[in-house]
Amino acid sequence: MSERVYQWSAAIIVSVISVFSVLPLWYAISSSLVYIQEWNAKGGFILWPDEITLQAYQQMFASTLFTKAMGVTLLRTAMGALLTLAFTVITAYAVSRKKLPGRKVLLLAILITILFGGGLIPTYLVVRDMQLLDSIWALIIPGLVDSWSVLVLKQFFENLPTEVEESAQIDGAGEIQLMWKIMIPMAAPAMAAIGLFTAVGHWNAWFDALIYIDDRKLYPLQLLIRNMFENDREFSIMQNAGAATIIPSISQESLKMALVVYGILPILCVYPFLQKYFTKGMYLGAVKG
Repeated sequence: MSERVYQWSAAIIVSVISVFSVLPLWYAISSSLVYIQEWNAKGGFILWPDEITLQAYQQMFASTLFTKAMGVTLLRTAMGALLTLAFTVITAYAVSRKKLPGRKVLLLAILITILFGGGLIPTYLVVRDMQLLDSIWALIIPGLVDSWSVLVLKQFFENLPTEVEESAQIDGAGEIQLMWKIMIPMAAPAMAAIGLFTAVGHWNAWFDALIYIDDRKLYPLQLLIRNMFENDREFSIMQNAGAATIIPSISQESLKMALVVYGILPILCVYPFLQKYFTKGMYLGAVKG
């Protein structure tokens, strides 16, 4: 009886939490699909539209500012995730080699970057002196190596059976072949988890673009969404940026919600395909054996 009570209690709690988690996204989707008359009649609280319209999405895609922001975000996410993953794997494999000269110093330097940050102003000065301002590289290079992921992958490489490495070396494999053909394929689950973390981080990031980017054509999607909610002037700029017509039958709030939905759904759709690697990778990076 006590086990049944526990199971039912856990199911109810999880169900309630799930509803409250999904409700904001559902509200955003519903609000983006209504006409301005229904928005005004219901006072902006819409959980199910009486009449569905896609005009908010049509106007959103008609804006050149949105399409450019979407392109910047896709490029940043793809390049940022791939490059960060490549540099992180190389660094983690290098420091996992116990015979590497200066290994302890490198590990200490990596650990220091986790515990202490350079600060906003010094980081900005470094980016400025590297002449990266107003370029997409300002959004990628400062976070090119993730120290925490380096330690996770390092532990993963060290937990791999030594017999596999010894067998490859007996067959004549060098360090590059050992890393590329044996270690990296075996580390695929951990790499998938780290790649997912990195991609989500790049997709959702906007603060670094606010600091380093002045050209609106280089705004990522999340910064564009933030600016749309911040002031109406930015919203009017997006409405008029290449849009053929401004559709009067939808409200500004519906268009804002369409932006929010498009800022959430793509990365949300990727997660189910990587979920099995995500869970397995987190355990493999932390548990020996």
